[in-house]
Amino acid sequence: MTGISITVEIDNAELRAKLENMIARMEKPIGFYKNVGEQLLNSTRDNFESESSPEGVPWAQLKPATIRARERRKQTPIKILQATRNTGLMASINKRTMEVADDQVRIGSPKEYAAIHQLGGTIKKAARTATIYQSYDKKTDTFDPTFRKKSRSNFASDVTIPAHEITIPARPFLGVSKEDEVIIIEIADAWLNDT
Repeated sequence: MTGISITVEIDNAELRAKLENMIARMEKPIGFYKNVGEQLLNSTRDNFESESSPEGVPWAQLKPATIRARERRKQTPIKILQATRNTGLMASINKRTMEVADDQVRIGSPKEYAAIHQLGGTIKKAARTATIYQSYDKKTDTFDPTFRKKSRSNFASDVTIPAHEITIPARPFLGVSKEDEVIIIEIADAWLNDT
């Protein structure tokens, strides 16, 4: 053979054991992906708390009508995408919904409305008929303009709601930030070197 070559032999039992352990871990990296998933869950939770995308871009503010409606329903403090903290979108992204395999980790939400909030879009509502309930005062021959539950009203009226569109701005909460990338590398290093 012409040229040059080098042969390296590892004659150290401790180093050989560490390399074998590292190779075994690389063949079944589910533990690594589980750790990455937990980091991404924490990062996603932080995105909800800071009301910003993984890149740190603030979400579009709520419309004044949405804020007033939440105040009437006593949903305060008013947080974007967090009207129902225990059953809503943020709560649906957790370890139970995280999927971990030997070659990937997947986090997300099973909520039907999650995609429209992540990506934004327009919802087209068809015209429809609905029943509204109000309180009628016979003495003054007037209606209380406040809508009520059926059980708390004495007057029902069918109304037509015209077709309309609702535009939802994108408020990305899922993703991998630059900080996440650094932490994932640290997770990989710690996972590979853990003996």
